[in-house]
Amino acid sequence: MTGDTISDLLQPLIGRSGMISLLVSRIGQVGFVTAESKKLTGVEVRPDGLLRLERETGWTVIDPAEIVAVAWNDGDGLE
Repeated sequence: MTGDTISDLLQPLIGRSGMISLLVSRIGQVGFVTAESKKLTGVEVRPDGLLRLERETGWTVIDPAEIVAVAWNDGDGLE
């Protein structure tokens, strides 16, 4: 998957609560909760092609080439 594709999928989730899951090749599912104090605040494709996800509590950088699926759940039933 490309950084632009993942960015397009995640942009509408900025500021929303729920659970974002990424299926990473050779690793499996990686997920993070975007709760009230940990909402996604930004998604950026960096010049080197990596994807930076920012939350109120920190950030992470991922290689979009390793992502094979993206899923989101609005959080109903997660608590």
